[in-house]
Amino acid sequence: MYDYHPQISAKSAYRHVRELTAYGPRHAATENERKAISYIEGVFRQYKNLKFSLEQTNPIVKWKERKAGIRIVSPIDRVITANAILGTGSTPPGGITAELEYGGRGFRSDYEGREMKGKIVMHDPPRARTMDNSCAEGMPQRDIAYIKSLGIQALVEYCRIPGKWLSAPLLAGRDGLDLPCLSISYDDARYLKELLFEWYAMPDGILAQERIPVILQIESLTDQEDGFSYNAVATAVGTEKPEEKVILLAHHDNAYGPGAVDNAASVAVVLEVAKALNEMPGSNRRSIELLTVSGEEYGQAGSLDYVQKRLSEMKNVKGCIVMDLIGGGDQYYYIEKSLYNGHVIYNSRKINTMLEEVCDGLGLTIQPTQLEFASDDAPFIEQGVETSYLCRCISKSWPWLHTDWDTVDVVDPNALKVVGEICLNTLLRLANED
Repeated sequence: MYDYHPQISAKSAYRHVRELTAYGPRHAATENERKAISYIEGVFRQYKNLKFSLEQTNPIVKWKERKAGIRIVSPIDRVITANAILGTGSTPPGGITAELEYGGRGFRSDYEGREMKGKIVMHDPPRARTMDNSCAEGMPQRDIAYIKSLGIQALVEYCRIPGKWLSAPLLAGRDGLDLPCLSISYDDARYLKELLFEWYAMPDGILAQERIPVILQIESLTDQEDGFSYNAVATAVGTEKPEEKVILLAHHDNAYGPGAVDNAASVAVVLEVAKALNEMPGSNRRSIELLTVSGEEYGQAGSLDYVQKRLSEMKNVKGCIVMDLIGGGDQYYYIEKSLYNGHVIYNSRKINTMLEEVCDGLGLTIQPTQLEFASDDAPFIEQGVETSYLCRCISKSWPWLHTDWDTVDVVDPNALKVVGEICLNTLLRLANED
């Protein structure tokens, strides 16, 4: 019932990943992302049996980091390496010097009864495979409006993997933020916590008999301007019910570093599936749409735009498979539930079951899991579309997410072939079932 398709090639998919990562960070609406979109367009247009179009998105902030850094001023003098978190704002000239406060997970309850005005606040990062992050409506992660209402001057977050990794946790929506937000390593965050709470972090000769204030100087210089981007859409038109369709989707923007696993690898799979569909014209009852979108790292901006332009047509979408983080990691997963805009969303039990059956038929394994934050599946789920989210590197041992180390070298080429086969077989079943 399920077949392997020679058109889907690990070598070819890996070449796509190399090409896309060569452009450098692909922040939404930037020149690097435009280069990646042009590459995707060039590949899609080779497939003459597919209809292709570019769709402009609504405004998305065009953002660039110029400079970021943190210095401990007191009780010791020490420089901490930091980066500005995607989409976040600048400090005033000369930076901000203020007392550091520990803000726990960043919930409102963490602030109750505390004077936070004028402070720099450090939050813990979201935990892997948990859904207890207090994000607010319209915010991908933190309740930034509430944080700003307290008079907090800046935020510091840190990588959740022990070591010196620098990551870029997600904070900003499509409009960016005017609040400076910096990310540091897990080890440096632990050191700051020791300065706040433990005497043994002090230099020799200092015994802290009571809490000693920790003073930080932070600097964040970023560029923010209005921008826009594009979603790329290629369609294999169905023969019997062309108005009905099933969708395979991946985002082509990224948050930090080369973005090989997040998410060039998924885009490569979309392009390989498109190549296979191009060689089987007129063989499917429903249309199959191959979609790469912008702005996932800004709160699913591109996929939300795609859905909003087609609200009256969503009833004709008979299934959607979203891929994110499929190029590395330890196992193949489908997501059962995650957080989106402050509430839990549930992925399609029907398509998740179908993914299991397809994997069984291909001699593969796949496992269910949950995830702290949704990807581009969320806008479709919100409109009642049966949607599944396929991924591979949810393991907490995978440290390269949103880092400079997410390079082509950490991508498993054969995984791209495997995921391509899982997706294509599932799409074909959805496109042709009664």
